[in-house]
Amino acid sequence: MADAVVYGSRLSPFVEKVVRGLQRKRIAYQLVEPTGPGDLRRWNPQTRKMPVVEMGGERWIDSTFILRRLDERVPEPPLLSRDPTTAAEQRLLEDWADEALYWYTMGVRWSPEHADATVDQILRNAPAPGFLKPALRAVVKWQFAGLPRAQGLGRLSNEVLVEEYGLRLDDLLRILGSRPFFYADEPSVADLAVYGQLAMAQSGVTPELGDLVQRRPALREYLKRVEQATGG
Repeated sequence: MADAVVYGSRLSPFVEKVVRGLQRKRIAYQLVEPTGPGDLRRWNPQTRKMPVVEMGGERWIDSTFILRRLDERVPEPPLLSRDPTTAAEQRLLEDWADEALYWYTMGVRWSPEHADATVDQILRNAPAPGFLKPALRAVVKWQFAGLPRAQGLGRLSNEVLVEEYGLRLDDLLRILGSRPFFYADEPSVADLAVYGQLAMAQSGVTPELGDLVQRRPALREYLKRVEQATGG
């Protein structure tokens, strides 16, 4: 029996981040995926974003807050270092992955080169009848395609975004250094956040970003370590 319910799609880096956190703590969960934009409004009327987690009679939103609550409910294994300075570094990297690295991938996903494939991926399992699919595609594009442009990075060309993404990957490897995980020997919220972002980049819609990840052996090995530590 599931101890938690996760509302969202693992195409979302934030859902993947939370799922990995649950698996790290060996918490059984049920994943309920959205079938249309209305699900997000129903699950999370406050922000209309994924993920949403129900656990112990409570409903939590926002991946950062969800992982914080998980650590309070199930302290072992911890998702932050016991050392305050190291924990601060892990929280800062988590925030950077969620709020900066995310937008590079979003900019490429919703660029003219990939927007149609992105919509196809999002709607792959949508149960709408065929004659409604064009309208649903239009709604999805209206909801999401303009977000990277509003944030700023979406105004750059796909070529520039891809080049900058590669530089950010190199930055991550420099920060990682010789440690198995960021700033520590055990995975933390920083690793869950970075993993989620890189998983989205490799989801198939943005092959040039996936190629950048695969061309860095140290990064591939790091991702394998995170997978091994968070349930495969």
